[in-house]
Amino acid sequence: MDDFRSFKTARRLPAKPMEPVADPAGWSPESLKDVSRWSYKITERDADELADGIASVRRSGVAVVDVSRESFPLKHFGDVLLDVRWELMDGLGIVMMQNFPLDRLDREGTAIAYIGLGAYLGHTMSQNKMGHILGHVKDLGGDYNDPHTRGYMTRAEMRFHTDACDYVGLLCLQTSKSGGASRIASSVTVYNRMLERRPDLVQALTEDFYRSRSGEVSPGELPYFKQPIFSFTEGYFSATGVGAVIDKAQGLPGVPKFTPAQKEAVEVYRQTVDECALDIDFQRGDIQFLNNFVMLHTRREYEDWPEPARKRHLLRLWLRDPNGRPIPREQREGRAGRGVNIAGVKRVAPLDVDVAA
Repeated sequence: MDDFRSFKTARRLPAKPMEPVADPAGWSPESLKDVSRWSYKITERDADELADGIASVRRSGVAVVDVSRESFPLKHFGDVLLDVRWELMDGLGIVMMQNFPLDRLDREGTAIAYIGLGAYLGHTMSQNKMGHILGHVKDLGGDYNDPHTRGYMTRAEMRFHTDACDYVGLLCLQTSKSGGASRIASSVTVYNRMLERRPDLVQALTEDFYRSRSGEVSPGELPYFKQPIFSFTEGYFSATGVGAVIDKAQGLPGVPKFTPAQKEAVEVYRQTVDECALDIDFQRGDIQFLNNFVMLHTRREYEDWPEPARKRHLLRLWLRDPNGRPIPREQREGRAGRGVNIAGVKRVAPLDVDVAA
């Protein structure tokens, strides 16, 4: 297995609007086909450290929702995770961790260990209107076309998107009967290809687009927010996705319809993402960590198992890194900086869910 730590030799040049971006996160799909190149296999020693961390949390009486780096001590594995963070910030923007010890742990132990290792990358964030800091990606019978339904509650093929955090982690507990492949793309590469072909549309994507909040709002808040697709901050490029929330916002009161340039820019953006996309194998015990500001992700439609215990199930973390990649201030202070925080809703870490949230 290769060493995932490309950040040690990678080189970035200051990024400027409407110029090509030279960034180690600007990879081609061909270059990442060998997953071992950007993976780390969790060892028995690492698994023992995770078990010790779980025991420490339980001895101290820390609630699952409150597990932190301080309450979850790691030794050698902690150093590995710090390198994972650097790779997300200054390398490819993605790391696959394999062999998470699911068979050694009960569900609560899995949650503690997963949140604990995530604490070495950033701070957990609420992911939905219920205050969940431990997300459950599974088919709960949701309708992907419903403006108030988020795609992770369905089995539909989703549009490429970014999540409202610095880093997203996805731990595979169960795979589907068929389909459901994970898909990734570099937003740096998408930007560079579009700039070469249609700079006029790139210019349109540096302007604000309206996005639906999927009904996750506090009283008095607007049901949408605005954000550019491509941004430049302190010499760093960052991007957000052109996911379903862009389309769903078009049906909200007060949101103007796409201009012809915006409509074409969205279409060409999505076509370009498909050109840059890579389908990857995602097996039980795999954890995919990625940086939302340089990466796009989605999954294929899938067919699930009929037995509830065998249904496709991923555990998701949203992680905030205040010292992470520079992004626009309004984005750092907005939804991407605070998660989905609804007034009066406390943070919780459910071990499972069986209804839409």
